[in-house]
Amino acid sequence: MVLQAKLSSNGKSIIVSENHSFPDGGKGQNGKFSVQCSSSIDVNNYLTSQPPLATFERLPSSHFEYPSAIKMGFLSADDGTHSLVVLLRPLLLGSKNQSNASFVVEPAFLHAFSASCNLLLLVALALLLLSRRSRGPISIEGKKGNGRFTYYKLSLSMCLILVAFYAFICVYHRLWYNDGGGISYKHLATEFDLGIRAITWLAVSAYLQLCFLPSRETRFPALLRIWWGFFLTFSSSSVLLDFLCYRKLGLMKTHLWVLDFGSFLSALILNCAGFLGRRLEDGNTDAHECLLNGVNSNNGQLSEGESCIGNVSLFANANFFSIVTFSWMGPLLSIGHRKTLDLKDVPQLDDRDKVDGIFRVFQRNLESCCSNNSSTDSQSARITSYSLAKALVLSAWWHVFLTAIYAFLYTIASYVGPYLIDFFVQYLNGRQTFANEGYVLVLAFIAAKLVECFSQRHWFFRLQQAGIRVRAFLVSVIYRKGLSLSSHARQGRTTGEIINIMSVDADRVALFSWYMHDLWMVPIQVALALLILYTSLGLASLAALAATVVVMLANVPLGKMQENFQKNLMESKDTRMKTTSEILRNMRILKLQGWEMKFLSKIAELRKTETNWLKKYVYTSAMTTFVFWGAPTFVAVVTFGACVLMGIPLESGKVLSALATFRVLQEPIYSLPDTISMVIQTKVSLDRISSFLWLEELQQDVVEILPRGSCNVAIEVNNGTFSWDLSSESPTLRSLDFKVLQGMRVAVCGTVGSGKSSLLACILGEIPKVAGMVKLCGETAYVAQSPWIQSGKIQDNILFGKEMDEEKYDTVLEACSLKKDLEILSFGDQTVIGERGINLSGGQKQRVQIARALYQDADIYLFDDPFSAVDAHTGSHLFKECLLGILASKTVVYVTHQVEFLHSADLILVMKDGIIAQIGTYSEIMTSGSDFMELVHAYNEALSALDTVELAKVSSSNADEGDSSDNQISNQGPLNKELKDTEDFTADEKEMKGQLVQEEEREKGKVGFWVYWKYITTAYKGVLVPPPVGVLMLLYVYVALALGSSFCIFFRTILLATVGYKTATILFNRMHFSIFRAPMSFFDSTPSGRILNRASTDQSDVDTSIPNQIGSFGFTIIQLIGIIAVMSQVAWQQYYIDTARELARLAGVCIAGLAVTYGLNLNMIQAWVIWTLCNLENKIISVERILQYTNILSEPPLIVESKRPDPNWPSMGEVDLYDLQVRYASHLPLVLRGLTCKFPGGMKTGIVGRTGSGKSTLIQTLFRLVDPTAGQILIDGIDILTIGLHDLRSKLSIIPQDPTMFEGTVRTNLDPLGEYTDEQIWEALDCCQLGEEVRKKESKLDSIVTENGENWSVGQRQLVCLGRVILKKSKILVLDEATASVDTNTDSLIQKTLRQQFTDSTVITIAHRITSILDSDMVLLLDNGIVAEHDKPARLLEDKSSLFAKLVAEYSTRSNCN
Repeated sequence: MVLQAKLSSNGKSIIVSENHSFPDGGKGQNGKFSVQCSSSIDVNNYLTSQPPLATFERLPSSHFEYPSAIKMGFLSADDGTHSLVVLLRPLLLGSKNQSNASFVVEPAFLHAFSASCNLLLLVALALLLLSRRSRGPISIEGKKGNGRFTYYKLSLSMCLILVAFYAFICVYHRLWYNDGGGISYKHLATEFDLGIRAITWLAVSAYLQLCFLPSRETRFPALLRIWWGFFLTFSSSSVLLDFLCYRKLGLMKTHLWVLDFGSFLSALILNCAGFLGRRLEDGNTDAHECLLNGVNSNNGQLSEGESCIGNVSLFANANFFSIVTFSWMGPLLSIGHRKTLDLKDVPQLDDRDKVDGIFRVFQRNLESCCSNNSSTDSQSARITSYSLAKALVLSAWWHVFLTAIYAFLYTIASYVGPYLIDFFVQYLNGRQTFANEGYVLVLAFIAAKLVECFSQRHWFFRLQQAGIRVRAFLVSVIYRKGLSLSSHARQGRTTGEIINIMSVDADRVALFSWYMHDLWMVPIQVALALLILYTSLGLASLAALAATVVVMLANVPLGKMQENFQKNLMESKDTRMKTTSEILRNMRILKLQGWEMKFLSKIAELRKTETNWLKKYVYTSAMTTFVFWGAPTFVAVVTFGACVLMGIPLESGKVLSALATFRVLQEPIYSLPDTISMVIQTKVSLDRISSFLWLEELQQDVVEILPRGSCNVAIEVNNGTFSWDLSSESPTLRSLDFKVLQGMRVAVCGTVGSGKSSLLACILGEIPKVAGMVKLCGETAYVAQSPWIQSGKIQDNILFGKEMDEEKYDTVLEACSLKKDLEILSFGDQTVIGERGINLSGGQKQRVQIARALYQDADIYLFDDPFSAVDAHTGSHLFKECLLGILASKTVVYVTHQVEFLHSADLILVMKDGIIAQIGTYSEIMTSGSDFMELVHAYNEALSALDTVELAKVSSSNADEGDSSDNQISNQGPLNKELKDTEDFTADEKEMKGQLVQEEEREKGKVGFWVYWKYITTAYKGVLVPPPVGVLMLLYVYVALALGSSFCIFFRTILLATVGYKTATILFNRMHFSIFRAPMSFFDSTPSGRILNRASTDQSDVDTSIPNQIGSFGFTIIQLIGIIAVMSQVAWQQYYIDTARELARLAGVCIAGLAVTYGLNLNMIQAWVIWTLCNLENKIISVERILQYTNILSEPPLIVESKRPDPNWPSMGEVDLYDLQVRYASHLPLVLRGLTCKFPGGMKTGIVGRTGSGKSTLIQTLFRLVDPTAGQILIDGIDILTIGLHDLRSKLSIIPQDPTMFEGTVRTNLDPLGEYTDEQIWEALDCCQLGEEVRKKESKLDSIVTENGENWSVGQRQLVCLGRVILKKSKILVLDEATASVDTNTDSLIQKTLRQQFTDSTVITIAHRITSILDSDMVLLLDNGIVAEHDKPARLLEDKSSLFAKLVAEYSTRSNCN
C-alpha cells in the first residue's frame, strides 16, 4: 500500500490517496484492515516514523477529501501498544511562513511564560517578606485573639495540594514521556514550568502560615489576590486553547489535559476564597466551636453541644467547602435523625436573612422606586405592581444574579450530553478521530453532569433563600401597612382579607423565585437545542423552530383566560376568608342563638362561588399543561417529518442526538405552563398587594406631638371638626375647643352615641380631621372600651415589650387587683391567655389592659369606660388606686357612665350629638345646663330604689370580707372562659390545671401513607389513572404513538384537574362541617389563626398545588422506570451474543447509544423524583392538617327526631335545676356543686355572686355549651339533655356581655335568618332606642355595618343585641351584663323596655349594677358553685347579714362616698 497526502489547490483541505491490494480480493470488506507502509511516503516531514504495521480506518472511496480540519485534521496509527497522533501541520498551522505567527500558541511558549510569571511571584514574595522584617519581628502572640479567618484553611490546603499536584505531574512527565532522543526544548520547558510552579505554591503556603496568619489583616494580601486572579485567567485560557486548538492538533497528552483542568478548578476555588475570606471577631468563634462539637455524643445520647445549634447560624459559619457540598447541614440532620426536631433545635438565620436588617433595605428601594415612577400630583406616592416588583428585585439582586449564573451553567451543561451523543455513536462505530477519544468523551459526560448537578442544587438553594427574603419583605410591609390604615380603609379591608394577602399572596410572589429565570432561560434553551439540531439535521431544525413557536403562541389566549380566572378566584377567596374570620370570632354568639348552621350555609355559598372560578382555573391550567406537555412530541414529529420530506438521512447518531435534545428540551417546555401560570398568579398577587399598600393611611398631620415637658398644656384641641366618613355632610365631631393642662383629670360623659369614644379617637389621631388643630405633649397610653388582649402570657401582656422592673410590676398588679387572681393559678403570671382573652372575664381583661397602660409610664392616659365591666368594689378600687393613686401626677382623660366617678374630675366634658354640650367642673355644670342634669337625674332615680328599703350602713371593712375581684381567671384547662376558681383551691387542684392554649398538634416523623390514601380516595373512590408512555421507532409509528400519547396527556390533565377539584371541595366541606359542629371548648382553646390557616393557606394548596404535585411525582416515577428499562436493554442484549453475534454487533451500537441518550437524563430524573417527593410531602401536610380538623369531637346532635318538643314549647318558661354538677374536664374540679333551685315561669330572676361562684357557668349549661356531669335541667318538665341543641337554643334568647355585630346591614344583623318583616324590624329598633338613629342614615335598614360593627359604638351594638331578642320574643331571656356599656339613663330605658316586651317571659339577669336587678322578682346568689341565697330582693335586704345585703351596701357606700 502507498499512502500519499497533499494540500488541495485552495489550501483548505487535504487530499489523501491510498493504493492497496487484498490477497483474497475482498474489496467489499468492512471494518479494519492492515496495510504495509512503504518508503515512498512524501509527507515524512509531517508524519513521524511508525512501525511498519499500522491500522487505519477504512473510508468509502480510494480518494477522499476532508473539508474541515475539525472533522479530520490528523490520522491515527496503532501498533498495539500505544497510539500516536500524527499532526498534519500544513492544514491547521498553515504554511511555513505562518509558523512564526503561531509560535505564541505553542505549548512550549506557554510553559515558558508560566514559569517566568511564577519566578516573578517568588521575587515579589521575597521582597514582601524583607519589607515586613525591616519593620520588626512578626509577633506570634498576635495570633491569639485575632479571631478566625474564614476560608483560610481552604486556601492553605489548596496551595499545598497544588504543590503535590505539580510535583507529581513533573515526575510523571519526565519518566513516562521521554522519547529517548535527548532533551528537546519542548520537554525542558514543560518540566521547568512544573517544577517552578511547585516551588512557587510551596512559598505561597509558607507565607500564608508564617506571615499572614499571625498578622491582623482582615483580608488576604492584595499580592496573593492579584496572583490568584492571574492564575485563574491563565488556567482558563489554557483550557480554552486545549479545546479549541491543541485537541485538534493532537499536541496534548492526557496528563497535560489533567494539568490544565486541575489548575483551572484550583484557581476557581482560590479566587472564591480570596473574595469571600474575612477575619471574624472572637465572639463569632464560639458559634464555630459549637458547630464543631455539636454532633459529638456518647452512647447515642445528644450532647450539650447539639442544644446550642439553635443559637447559631450554621450557614453563616460554614466554610467554602461546606457551602459547596451542603455539609453545613450535617449537625441539624444528625439531630433530626436521632430525635424529633423542636424549635430550639432549628439554627438561627444568617444576619443577612433576618427581617430587622433586610427590611430597611427593601423599604429604601421601595421608596426610591415609587419616587422614580411617580408624577408630581397627589398620587405620587402610589405603589404600583411594577415598582413593588422592581423593589423586590433590587433588594434581592445578589441572589437574582447568583442564581442566574447557576441557571446559565446548568443550561449549558445540560446540552453537553446531547451535543456529544453523535460523537459517541461515531466512536462506537469505530470512527475514532483521536487517541483516547473514548476516555475524553466519558470524562466530558461526567464533568458536564457534575457541573449540571452542583449548579442545579445551588441554584435551587439560592432560589429558596431569595424566596424567603421576598416573603419576609412582603409580610413585613403588609403588617406595617395594616397598623397605619385609616379608619375608612380599615372598614374596607377586614382581618380575613389581610390574612389572605399575607399568607397566600405574599407566599405566591415568593414562589415566583423558582420561575423568574425561566423567562430568559427558555429562549436560550430553545436556541441551544435548535443549534444542536442544526448541526445534526440541517435545515430540518427550522421546522423544529416553527413548531416551537406555534406551541408557544397557542398559550396566549389560555394565559389571558387564566389570569382573569385567577383574579376572580382570589377575590372570592378574600370574601370567604373575611366571613370565616368574622364567624370564628363570634362563634359563641352563633351557638347561643342556634345560628351556626345558617352561617355554615353562608360559607358554603361563598365557597360555591369560589369553586366556580376554581373549576375554570384548573381546567384552563389543564389545557395549558396539555398543550405544552404534548409539545416535545409535536416538535419531534414535525422535525423528523421535515427530514423525510427534505431527504435528510436519519442516521443513528443524528437521530439519537436529536432525541436527546428533545428530551432536554422537554424540561423548559414542561415547565413553561407552570411558569406562565406562576407569572399570571404573581401578577395578580402583586396587583392585590400593591392595591393594599396604596390604601389610605392615618393622616400624619392630624396630631402635633410635642416633646415631653416642653409645654404646660398636655392636650389642646382648637376648632376641631372630625368625621369617620369624610363624604358625609354631617361630621362625627364638630366645634371642639378645649385645653387640658398637665396633671389634670378630665371626665367625659354623655348618652349612647354622643361621641365620647370618638373624642378619644380624635386625640389619638385615629379619626380623619376635617378642620382644626390637635396638640399633645408627651407620650400617650390608651385603654379601649373593648379590651384588647394578646394571645400569650399575662406577664407579656402587661410588660408589652418593656424591661421587667419588679418593684414597678408589683405596684401595678396591686393597683389593678390582679395579685389574688394570679395567686390561684398554678402558672401565675406565666399563664397563657387564650385568643382575645377568651379565658378571662370581661373585668379581668379590662384590668390586664389597664395594668399594661400603667406599666408604660406615659404622660397622657386615655380611658374609654374602663369600669363598666367590673363590679362595684373593684371599680372603686381601680379608680382610687389607679386614677387617684399611681396616675395622680399624670394627665388622665376618662370616659365613664358612672356618675359617682365624676366628682373627682378637674374638668368634665358632656358630649351630645358630636359636640361638647357642657364643660366645667362638677359644680359648674350642675347649674349650667340640662344635659348633665339628665344623666345625674337618671342615676339618682336608680339609687332611689335603695332608699325605699331601710338598710343599715355596712362598714367598708365588712365589704372587704368578700373577694375584691370582679371575676377570677378561669381554670386553664382545655375548655372555656367561665370556669372560675375560688380562693380555697388546694395545691393538688392547682397541679391538675394546664395551659388553655396548647401547642398546636402536629404529626411527627414522615407523613403517613394513610394521608396519601385518604387524599387519593376522597373523590370518585380513588379513580386516578396515570397515562402510558410510548417509545417511538419509525416515523409513522412515531406519529401514531404521538397522537396516542397526546390523548393520554389530555385525559390525564383533565382527570387530574377534575379529581383534584372534587377532592378539594369534599375536604373543604368536611372540615368546615366538623369545625362548625365542634363544641365551644374547641374554639376557646384553639386560636382562630390556626383555623384560618387551614381554611386559607392549606386549602389553597389543596385547591391548586397538590394535584399538580401528585401528577408530577407520578410522571417522574414513570419516566424513571422507563429510562431504567431502556438502559437495561444493553444488559439484555448480551443474551443474544452467542447465537446472533453479528446481529448484536450491528444493533449493539444503536442500543448503547439509546441507553446513553436516556442515561443522560437519569440523574436529573432521579433528582427530580426526590425533589417532587419532598415537595409532595411538604404540601401533603396541608391535607394532613385539614384531615385533623375533619375529626373534631362533635357537639350532641342538633335535632333528635324522636325527642322533638312541641312547637309551642316552652309555654310556661319554668326552669328547674336538680343537683346540677358541672365540670369542664374530667381532671378539673366541679364548678357547680349540686345546684338545686327553680326559676319560676314568667318571673324575673337576678343572679349575683363573687368570683368563681358559677354564674356564667350556669348560663352556659342552660344553653348546653357545656353539659352537666350530673343532675338535670328541666324546662317546662323536659330534660334539655334529651332534645337536640337547635330545638333548645332556638327557644332561648340571650344578650351577651360582649355585644356582637356582623359585617353586612342593619337588617341582616337584626334578622340573620330572614324571618321577619321590615315593620317588625322597625318596631324592634324603636323599642331598643335605635329607630331614630337608623332613620337618619341614608340607606335605613340597608345601612352598612362594617367588620365587628366598628362603625357603631359599643353601646349601640348592645342595643342592637336587645333588638334581636325583642324580635325573637322567646319565653326565656338571659341577660349577661347586657347593660354594662350604656349609661344609667339608657339602662333604665332598657329595663323598662324589657318589662314591657317580656311581661310573660322568664328573664334571668346577671349584672354588676345592683340597680339592674333590684326590681327582680327573685335573686339567686351563688357562692363557690352552690346556692347561698335565693329569695325575693326585699327579704334578702331585710337580713342585714346576708351576702346580697352586703353587695348592695357596698354599691351604696361607693356611690355616697363619691
